[in-house]
Amino acid sequence: MLTRPAELTGCSCVATIGAEARAVLASRGIFRLVILTAVLCSSGAALPRHGAASAASAAGASSRATGSSAGRAQAEAAPLDPMNATADEFFGSARVHTFELTIAPQDFARMPPVNGRGGRGIGGWQGGGGTDSSGYAKVPATLRFDGQLWGPITLRYKGNSSYRGARSDLKRSLKLDFNAGGQHRRFFGMSKLNLNNNAFDSSQLRETLAYDVFHQAEVPAPRTAYARVFITVAGEHQHEYAGLFTVVEQIDQTFFAQRWGHKVGVLLKPEGLSGLPDLGSDWKGYATSYSAKLPTKSRDAQRMIAFVQFVDHASDQDFAAHIADYLDVDEFLRFLAVETVIVNSDSPLAMNHNYYLTIRPDTGKVVWIPWDMNMAFGGFRRGEVDLSIYRPSAPGMFPLADRMLGNPALLERYKEIVRQMIQQNMSRPRMDAEIRRLGSMIRSAAVLDPTTSAMQFEANFTDHQRRPSGNGASQSEFGGFAFRDRNGPLLRQFVDNRIESVRLQLAGQRAGVPGRAGFGPGWGGQ
Repeated sequence: MLTRPAELTGCSCVATIGAEARAVLASRGIFRLVILTAVLCSSGAALPRHGAASAASAAGASSRATGSSAGRAQAEAAPLDPMNATADEFFGSARVHTFELTIAPQDFARMPPVNGRGGRGIGGWQGGGGTDSSGYAKVPATLRFDGQLWGPITLRYKGNSSYRGARSDLKRSLKLDFNAGGQHRRFFGMSKLNLNNNAFDSSQLRETLAYDVFHQAEVPAPRTAYARVFITVAGEHQHEYAGLFTVVEQIDQTFFAQRWGHKVGVLLKPEGLSGLPDLGSDWKGYATSYSAKLPTKSRDAQRMIAFVQFVDHASDQDFAAHIADYLDVDEFLRFLAVETVIVNSDSPLAMNHNYYLTIRPDTGKVVWIPWDMNMAFGGFRRGEVDLSIYRPSAPGMFPLADRMLGNPALLERYKEIVRQMIQQNMSRPRMDAEIRRLGSMIRSAAVLDPTTSAMQFEANFTDHQRRPSGNGASQSEFGGFAFRDRNGPLLRQFVDNRIESVRLQLAGQRAGVPGRAGFGPGWGGQ
């Protein structure tokens, strides 16, 4: 016999997800409410690692994530002020923010790319249709943030595979620009933000967790937050819950000024290049092929050209002696170590994209910055939990990494960084605690996400060798291959197995699987 909604919402487990969540659940009917209640009450809304947590502990974890009724009321009564608060306050907040977007029907209809496939990356934009270099049309919209009317903004879709892999028309990644109408307004001191849809990640944690590991390794990387996103399009969608999004900081001059106290003179975001090709001495070719994101200062342009030509042509002896003249060597080794240990193959490791290059103003050295982490922790393709820490990419795919790891002294420093990672910032206890904390924080928003299910979400926090059923096993085509399991491997299980693999490789007890170029067979899972 089906339990009535009134009885279900009396369960203490359901009570912890909040009145707003219960209202959304009720609007979806009894069946979904029954399923969600079974999941939450069976787990106590906890994230057990070894054995079941007590009901009191579970309630406490969920209470800390959503707050007591009084705490929630106080937070809602005094939300952060986007005009006067800082980016540190925005990204440092433990709350899941709310973005409410209103878009005119005619503008909403213009947002998909002309080619129907995605943005400017692999298999993406070919130009035309009034789009900018992203391949997507920018349209006006109105924003309410955490219940406060912000006003006009412009927005567009973003992404390539994440666009095509979106499971609804509403849950597609978005780039928000707060300079609508030339007003030069700043949102927590920022001019742009990214709302990423966590495509292929039922845990909805991969991006945030990956960037956290970069931060711990002292690699400059975007900060993240979480947001419930509601979209209104007159006659089509009335304040409809699009889902839970990861809010990702934009890589721009504000990003660098806040970290280094200076703006940069060059910013590149290469896409699909074969390594770092030497294009000669004319910067125009680099600005186009390497996708310059800012007007480049002449001094920085020449410095970047010199770096590329040195990497491509220096003898092994000269490379060992002088690479530190051009590159922040330790920063690059930490960048490479994190990409490898978290198995983020949708990166320079296998795809030659999803990174930025700049020159740090105070040192004059090239710095690497990670980007697009939604397929980290083995979400890109199957069989990479044992990715080799010594050969993480195919020969010739990532020439700079090949040269660095081919140098005995640099290889020893790299091994030391990897060893410190799994002992400290990516140790089992720390990763376990962070997964628990983040899972508790987003649970009430994640289990209501219309593009996934509570069972798919919760499966990521168990030790069981099981895979969620449903749309996680669906297939769709992108670039001629299938998304065999669009959710990737279960997060906690993968992290545990990966740490063990890295430990054994460092000890010489496991060889590891060499990296492969391109998509490769079995893309999309463990």
